[in-house]
Amino acid sequence: MKRRNFVASAAALPALAQQVPPIQSTQQPPGRGGALNQEIPKIEVMIADDAASMTPRFFSPAQFAALAKLSQILVPTPDGGVGANEANAAEFLDFLIGQSPADRQQVYLKGLDVLVKTGFAKMTEEQAVKAMAPLRTPWTYEPSTDPLTRFLHTAKADVRTATQNSKQFSAMNAATARRFGGVGLYWYPLD
Repeated sequence: MKRRNFVASAAALPALAQQVPPIQSTQQPPGRGGALNQEIPKIEVMIADDAASMTPRFFSPAQFAALAKLSQILVPTPDGGVGANEANAAEFLDFLIGQSPADRQQVYLKGLDVLVKTGFAKMTEEQAVKAMAPLRTPWTYEPSTDPLTRFLHTAKADVRTATQNSKQFSAMNAATARRFGGVGLYWYPLD
């Protein structure tokens, strides 16, 4: 069909639609008992995070348990505040590291494997803090060659960032903020 014929046919369609009367059916829809049901069903809506439980997608369950315990120790819950557990930092890191470059994934996988071998997820808090001794080593520009040390330094920054950038942390700060409109958030002018 040439373009002219197509345009002419398309232009004639609205005029044709106005000339044809609507079809009126005298039959009732099947299975309705003779009457149309005019009610629209009401579907219960809820937030997906409230309805589902998280399953780790990138880390194994043992690695995820170790990461959750590490997150809890690195960013504990302050009184009336939000810690890594409430901010779901481990769940976010499971997603983030799963989408990260391969070298960053290897840092996490190797470090978490070391923690899993030591039984980190089942340790008491005192034992876990002792297992995190490589965090007390001084920071250097060159990353450590030890997989646990490199992982702990990386995870410490990532857990803190994930917690502070969470919706829960933001909501808690908004509820307890004393300043409004961005005035005086970072410094006070000298008079």
